[in-house]
Amino acid sequence: MYWDTSKYNVTIVIQTNKGVNQFKNTHSFEHLKSNVIILEIDLNSKKFDPVVSETLERILSKDYERFIFFLEQTAINQYLVNKLSVTDTIITLAPEGTKPYITIAKAALPSRIKATLKNYRFYRTQKLKINKFYFVTNKNGYLKETEEVMINHPEKYPNLTRKKVVPVEFFTTPEEIELASKVFDFDIQKEIPERDGILFYLNQWYVEFKVYDFEIEILKALLERYPDKKIYIKLHPNTHKFQVERLEKIDRVILNKSTIPAEIFIANLTNSIIFSFWSASLLINNPTCKFYWLQKMLEKQKLMKWWSIINPTKHIKDVYNVDEIIY
Repeated sequence: MYWDTSKYNVTIVIQTNKGVNQFKNTHSFEHLKSNVIILEIDLNSKKFDPVVSETLERILSKDYERFIFFLEQTAINQYLVNKLSVTDTIITLAPEGTKPYITIAKAALPSRIKATLKNYRFYRTQKLKINKFYFVTNKNGYLKETEEVMINHPEKYPNLTRKKVVPVEFFTTPEEIELASKVFDFDIQKEIPERDGILFYLNQWYVEFKVYDFEIEILKALLERYPDKKIYIKLHPNTHKFQVERLEKIDRVILNKSTIPAEIFIANLTNSIIFSFWSASLLINNPTCKFYWLQKMLEKQKLMKWWSIINPTKHIKDVYNVDEIIY
């Protein structure tokens, strides 16, 4: 959307969190032809780090037509929104995975209070002045300053916060897929030995531990259904160690622990089954593959009852049992 360097001067801010298992792979940002600023922070640190405020000052020293950001609830983004909202900059929230389509019955006040206090402790420790109180919520586009929300399936978006909706699509052209692969130094042949006709599963981090047992049950049932196939699992970076160890013991299950975004894997597969309970990575379409969400199977097991999600796509099929997962 904004990669035409003849029209736009793009600055990309990448926040990394110390001690968090994300994006450990090599990156080749020169392919983006943009100004890339990497800001490493430690939200739990009690020590002042002058690099944080210096980097933020450098970011804010420029004028911007538009600020596009992911994750409204993070301290850095709320700080930048607070400062840029008093300028002529348009504040735009990027697609938040499945969050726009999820309904959470629980108020989740304890976790929201904890997240909010953590942000403000970070501001105090890093001597960052912010003139407004932002209370973390579960709604998409909840910040008053957010003017627009980018949505990849606007026809199913409830827009509870009444923001301007900007439709957007990803990985729709070979050029986009090639660029993303170059940035992450991605080679499908190095990551998994097969790319055609495979079973590709994206696991997730689950609040309810009973889901981990059900996950094992489903994988074994699918292996029984397809005795000549292996299941390639793209592990979520926060997968509990005990679950990784259990998955490693299952015959014909191959784990991929790369932190390269799963969407790039999906875009490079052909004629394959791609499935997950409700992973947002499946929201991108690859017309050569079949996509399945298993979240309805959780409902049948009365798991995650406090939570529900709308399938916003036409390419993902909700299934109620393993027999519905077919090529």
